[in-house]
Amino acid sequence: MLEAWKRFFDHGTNWKDFSADISYDEYKAMTGKQHLSKVKSMPIKFLKASGKGFFLEKEGYALAIREDLGEVIGNEAFKKHMKDILEYRTVEYYRRRYAEGK
Repeated sequence: MLEAWKRFFDHGTNWKDFSADISYDEYKAMTGKQHLSKVKSMPIKFLKASGKGFFLEKEGYALAIREDLGEVIGNEAFKKHMKDILEYRTVEYYRRRYAEGK
């Protein structure tokens, strides 16, 4: 999760959306622990809230999926749908970002 987070914010000027009051140098100097804290307060929080019960809290994990979905995690159709959802969220992020003129 942390690796994907960093890859996203390191892309282009996405780092500017990390925090309104942070410079690029400050962003680059952040530790993994600081990034993980932000991950938990941003995408994980919203995934749990919007996932209709797919995602939940689990001790020792940043994000967990419901136990009863364990058998479908390896299913190619499930993977495709989850990938589509994440790609849609990314496109929506950029649409809102540029529609608002950031």
